[in-house]
Amino acid sequence: MAEIVSAAQTPGDIVGHVVAVQGATVTALLLDRGEGHAAAIGDLVAMPTAQGCAFGIVHALRKGRRAEDRSAAEIQLLGELLARPEGPTFRRSVSAYPALDAVLRAASRAETAAVYARPAAAHVTIGSLRHDAALPAYLATDSLLGKNLAILGSTGSGKSCAVTVVLTALLEAHPYAHMLVLDPHNEYAAALGERALRLDPSNLELPYWLLTFEEIAVVLTSGAEGRSYGEGAILRDAILRAKQLYIGAAAETAHLTVDTPVPYRLSDLARIIEEGMGTLNKAEGASAYRHILARLASVREDRRYGFMFQSIYLRDNLDAILGRLLRLPVAGKPATILDLSGVPSEVVNVVVSLLCRLIFEFALWSEREHCPPLLLVCEEAHRYVPADGTPVFEPTRRAIDRIAKEGRKYGVSLCLISQRPSELSNSSLSQCGTIMAMRTSNERDQQFVRNAMPDGFDWLVAALPALGTGEAVVTGEGVSVPMQIQFRPLPADRQPASQTPAFSQAWSHEIADRTFVNRTISRWRLQQR
Repeated sequence: MAEIVSAAQTPGDIVGHVVAVQGATVTALLLDRGEGHAAAIGDLVAMPTAQGCAFGIVHALRKGRRAEDRSAAEIQLLGELLARPEGPTFRRSVSAYPALDAVLRAASRAETAAVYARPAAAHVTIGSLRHDAALPAYLATDSLLGKNLAILGSTGSGKSCAVTVVLTALLEAHPYAHMLVLDPHNEYAAALGERALRLDPSNLELPYWLLTFEEIAVVLTSGAEGRSYGEGAILRDAILRAKQLYIGAAAETAHLTVDTPVPYRLSDLARIIEEGMGTLNKAEGASAYRHILARLASVREDRRYGFMFQSIYLRDNLDAILGRLLRLPVAGKPATILDLSGVPSEVVNVVVSLLCRLIFEFALWSEREHCPPLLLVCEEAHRYVPADGTPVFEPTRRAIDRIAKEGRKYGVSLCLISQRPSELSNSSLSQCGTIMAMRTSNERDQQFVRNAMPDGFDWLVAALPALGTGEAVVTGEGVSVPMQIQFRPLPADRQPASQTPAFSQAWSHEIADRTFVNRTISRWRLQQR
């Protein structure tokens, strides 16, 4: 067994003595300020053991009931230092526990640096330790992305800036990365700048023939109770026959289903539905056919649906669509930002479902040695994978849940971002190996984060209400030890477009530009942002 670094090698100030040890929690009585230095919340402390020295974090302090009673501190054990040829190496486990009456001392700067040391594997820097700004905070890239991650925090906690810091750090370190960011509020285009390709309904291409039956039924059927089954049966049969017509009678169609991503012509679809309506004996049975035809005509003329229905030429360009979305090749822009703010609200979930399904299916059917890993960043994840029992478009939930549970096997990693943790699917969040929790004041959200964290880290959750803007608690696979960090500040031109406007400044002067309202109305009518 490797030798443990002796406490005598790196002496620190004595702050107390151990009086209780229970599992990974140590209780110590603190010295009076006249005898030594008192401990503070967040301090890293060291305790001698039979093997050498164990380290822990002070997470609670309490005062005795009587004036003569000494104050006490509770310490969460983190691990111990091992002597290696390359220098002291921290290990997240304790081979021997401190004895009663063992000395509790403040960790030295060298020991603190060793505990929060730069990972030996690939890593990125995202800021500094909250209690020591001189020490960088690192994330281990492969461990972070290999087992999914979640960034959680209340509105105003700096969550969007934290996401930008993490993504920017990854892109700076890996210029041939592959990221897809689902951006519901157009926040990240300016933040990621030239490293990202921004797609919105004006330049996005997701043709209707890529949709599964469940997805296109949302667009072309009424969904009304009592009518949805009949309309669905008509549409299902018509789509399958339209696909068979496109492939041709001579082609092999045994593999063809209504969900197979094969092109078909809308004109064929409309003609097949009209022919079906013409075979009816009673006119009252034609309402379902007429509704589908009317809806089909409506979406083909609606500019908002242009990215799905207004392609002039029908072509099988799935390779080009996937290459653009997944950055294959990267071509200097390793990230794709999909601005969902201009997508019609009634089909946003359909678009998200389609994208997530395309990503997973592409990875599933790819040759493992040739398919690069991909990171899917899902902002406002509670919209798409809400808590159990919450109404939602099920194909979207299934698509993201599948990536959360199986994606890492095929090189697809998931980053869930939410300001409402308690409204997020517990099953999806439980698949996140790394959790970055920012300020959360709601008790329900705190309890949800507490349940999502590994056992023994309740003491970190207790710090969430007191975190400042841009501060976070990070636990899991992506960090060597649980830590409280301060994300690095972003320059003004790289901040996400989610900052609260300065009311006091904006309201201190008149708007001199009288054409502002007219320009806004024009963009609104033309659907141009």
